[in-house]
Amino acid sequence: MPACADTTLDANAKSLESTTDVNSDTTNLDETKTDQYQFVDCRASSAASHAVPSLVKQIIMGLTTFKSLPGSDAVATRALPTVLLYDEVGLDLFDRITYLPEYYLTNSEIDIFKTSAREIVAEIPNGSDVIELGCGSLRKTELLLDALDRHRTGVTYYAIDVMPRPLRESMAKLAARFSNISFCAMCGTYEEALPRLSKSTRPKTILWLGSSIGNYHSTEAAQFLAKISKTSLNVNDAILIGMDKQKQSSIIMDAYHDSQGLTDKFELNILPHTDRIVTEYAAQQSGEARGSFIDQKTLEKFKYVGFYDKDIGRHDSYLEACEDVVIRWPRSIAAQVKEICGSDSDIVIKRGERVYIESSYKYSDSAPDVLALVSGLTMSRIWTDPREYHMLSLFRKPQTAMPLMPQTVPISLDKWCVPMQRTHALRALSSSALLAEQFPTIPSISEWKGMWKTWDTLTLHIIPRSKLLNRPIDLRHPFIFYLGHIPAFADIHMSAAESTPLTEPAAFAEWFERGIDPNLEDPSICHSHSEVPDEWPAVDEILAYRDRVRTRIVSWLEIYFAANGRVSADEARHVWMAFEHEAMHIETLLYMVLQMDPTEICSPAMVSVPSASLAKPVRSWLSYAGGEGIQLGLLDDNESTLGASPLPAGHVLGWDNESPAMRVDIKPFKIQTQPITNSEYYTFLQSVVNKSFDSDRSVDDLLPRSWIALEGGSQELASDYGVRTVVGTPSIISTEASVWPVTVSQVQAEAYAKWQGKRLPTEAEWTHATRTYHLTRALASNDSQASSAAADKPVEELLKELAAAHKIDGTKQLCEPYDLFIPSDANIGLSHWHPAPVPTSQSASSGVDSLPEAMFIGNAWEWTSTPFHPFNGFEPSHMYPGYSADFFDPPEMYKSDSCHYVIKGGSYITHPRMALRQTFRNWYQRGYPYMLATFRLCADS
Repeated sequence: MPACADTTLDANAKSLESTTDVNSDTTNLDETKTDQYQFVDCRASSAASHAVPSLVKQIIMGLTTFKSLPGSDAVATRALPTVLLYDEVGLDLFDRITYLPEYYLTNSEIDIFKTSAREIVAEIPNGSDVIELGCGSLRKTELLLDALDRHRTGVTYYAIDVMPRPLRESMAKLAARFSNISFCAMCGTYEEALPRLSKSTRPKTILWLGSSIGNYHSTEAAQFLAKISKTSLNVNDAILIGMDKQKQSSIIMDAYHDSQGLTDKFELNILPHTDRIVTEYAAQQSGEARGSFIDQKTLEKFKYVGFYDKDIGRHDSYLEACEDVVIRWPRSIAAQVKEICGSDSDIVIKRGERVYIESSYKYSDSAPDVLALVSGLTMSRIWTDPREYHMLSLFRKPQTAMPLMPQTVPISLDKWCVPMQRTHALRALSSSALLAEQFPTIPSISEWKGMWKTWDTLTLHIIPRSKLLNRPIDLRHPFIFYLGHIPAFADIHMSAAESTPLTEPAAFAEWFERGIDPNLEDPSICHSHSEVPDEWPAVDEILAYRDRVRTRIVSWLEIYFAANGRVSADEARHVWMAFEHEAMHIETLLYMVLQMDPTEICSPAMVSVPSASLAKPVRSWLSYAGGEGIQLGLLDDNESTLGASPLPAGHVLGWDNESPAMRVDIKPFKIQTQPITNSEYYTFLQSVVNKSFDSDRSVDDLLPRSWIALEGGSQELASDYGVRTVVGTPSIISTEASVWPVTVSQVQAEAYAKWQGKRLPTEAEWTHATRTYHLTRALASNDSQASSAAADKPVEELLKELAAAHKIDGTKQLCEPYDLFIPSDANIGLSHWHPAPVPTSQSASSGVDSLPEAMFIGNAWEWTSTPFHPFNGFEPSHMYPGYSADFFDPPEMYKSDSCHYVIKGGSYITHPRMALRQTFRNWYQRGYPYMLATFRLCADS
């Protein structure tokens, strides 16, 4: 039995248009209207077509070919289309199943609607189109429509289904009850119906309930959602998806193997339905009365069996032959069968052989974020039932995002699935080959265009044009400078790469070449920079210049990829610098925008932050043994040595401060699994106010500039603060922002650490802890051989055991430039337009029950206690000499607020290429309060 509680059509089925049994209502009016609702027939007519119907083709192919399920070691099997479960008999059986006590899915989703319908409706604007894929259990739909009827105006509800009669019956009932909603029934497949709604400019919310998504393998689900987003949704339109959660195997098996045997009847009913489809088509071809394709005696030779794969989180349903079975194709369609599959031979199914019917995936807590990433959507809200068996996940179409291409779709949508798949790939591929596949040296044209869309969203949408001359941070230029700085910097490097003149007007390269980063304590001290013109050029003039530079870049990229990357290392580095420089300044622009008056920011997305939950962050510690000769930095990227020589295949480029790689010794240490949250930092400030902690800094000095006061309190400290984001200022007291990582200066981070009697990690400790943990978790599958006493061991010892069991070189992997094993739900590259909560409960998904859930990459950069200084043997870039060298501070400045310290990791807007390159070193003045940087505590072990 499926997870599909509400759909009568698996969208994998291309068409049912010619099947008279399924479309038993032969009324084919394109559009009819009753007093209560409108009926639109979207079905494609096949009357004039002599082609074999799509569903018949699927039956022929399914019964004559053998396929394996993704991630399964089971024997390949034949299959029947899942849609065939849903004739009128199947629908009636399934409706009865939903009332069984074992079948928790329907009641769990009903419980969510009972407790959260008002919150869900708050996400649906007035004047919306609400579109349900499949029209099944009215018990759930009625709860949502009731809330819409009472709290919204101008809503039209569309139900899409292939079954005309049940569709009409359902719509008549709903329309008679809810007078404030308009109703429209759309009869057809999703592919036939959705295009009719795509041109509407009204806000849309698509409902895909009942964990129907669970019938799709992960790649299919991602492709289906990406297609809907591209063809049917506008920016900020929503999709509400029911997703069944992973739970005890016994609960899932009971749900799909009920004591009354209804599920057996439901699954076995696919055979008589298949018989009717084939024999009716055969009768049409011969013009004679139909015979039998699968007769009653054959039907009785099958039984239903199902299995739950806990590792993947998937229940698979089959029909198993109890004895040898022979099925003969009707003679009237033998020619068509032979044309489709190459033979019209009888189908021989041996005793014990299985025919696959359907899968029902169960999802981990991280699955919604991973699904959003691989389908190009943004995760917005999640609601769960009291038992936490099921979740309703709300996704939106984003204004922009920066996905890393190509993006691997994990089998189970769990955040550790892709890292685990990569450890398996290392058995067949070298790490360098895997790196070259995931991270080509020069970003693709689609990556460039994705980044430009993000930049344009920031500069032309989020920042109103009337505010481009504003300067929200005195230590930075006004916004308009960066509008010209990005193309000017890129043009300078493109000219160097191609040995050609600058793009006109050439003066822009002089005016916009370099910005400012003055000394915090004495702003008159600043590195060399461009002279500010008496008057900034007109915005339209700068944008035209930007477009000419972009055209230049695309032309170079087209030649580069056509030549299979045959260029000099210098030429490639110039172009690569242009890309990463722009990616860095996207972050600069964002933290500047966050210092604007929030009422002046044009939000790029509809986001509502949930209320604070009772769950608290997990404050666990990871222990590390450290070691001697641990590598930091990038090997084999000497700019001077590579020079004009051909770019080596798969070469990884880095900035000058990443080289040369050096070896360091690390003493045993322990580090927290999560960064410090807003609520925890607020508690610290309260201790400063009430004098329970004697700080040498004032409350004003320690107050994060990422906060804005919401309510009154004492003169020193407000009673509530909001976190500055481009989508609002959610409360650190009453919303989920309470468990977002706090973003502060290094000075503020060190004050908190002192309060706790701890310290910040060094750059070497943070890097070693992150990489070692990620690889360990990736290797620790559910049937891991790791010791259950993992928490009593240093992480390195556990990694050594796992690497040996998986036959990979763990030490070598920890030295690779990119961290291939970061979890897929890392909040980077605008997965969200704001930070995400730190984990609030330990996860056993890795199979290492005692290894706590940790989060290192994403949300915000992380401060270290390491001053920004060069590695031994450092050589400044001859292409950009001042990139690093201008910011190295002498030792006597290390306690000055204007001294630069290393930050590692990446924020929610950091491009994935930089966040995943573990050698990347970012830095800021330790007193700089605007950077998106958080911290975690560390201690000697």
